[in-house]
Amino acid sequence: MVMERLLVCVDGSKYSEEAVRYAVEIWRKYNSSITLIFVWHPPAASGQGIVIRDIPDYEIAKLTEAEKILKDAGITYTVIKKIGNPAMHIIDESKKGYDLVVMGSRGLGSVEGFLLGSVTSRVTHHVRVPILIVPPKG
Repeated sequence: MVMERLLVCVDGSKYSEEAVRYAVEIWRKYNSSITLIFVWHPPAASGQGIVIRDIPDYEIAKLTEAEKILKDAGITYTVIKKIGNPAMHIIDESKKGYDLVVMGSRGLGSVEGFLLGSVTSRVTHHVRVPILIVPPKG
């Protein structure tokens, strides 16, 4: 089994932090490269013609814990930041030679998850590489 390149999905939730911890364990065994992907899905704008070009700092801060976990393990990693539909960006990125996609079983709260649909579910139906879905601890 080859595990050279891992794509780890991060959204700031405890579920994605657990996914990062699993990625660390895989890295220890296979010396894999790790790429974090963070996709900000901006709230629907009430006006037309609004173009969002930058992710707000308060959203970027959601990467902090994931990066700390990797730094504490001594791992050099790459970060990809995107704006838009998280599932579509993850699916598109997964086509770029990754051996495994690692993601948490949930991310958004239950109400938002119901309204937006499950990113994890959409990704599992469209990604053509193995996916490790990490459940929460406990």
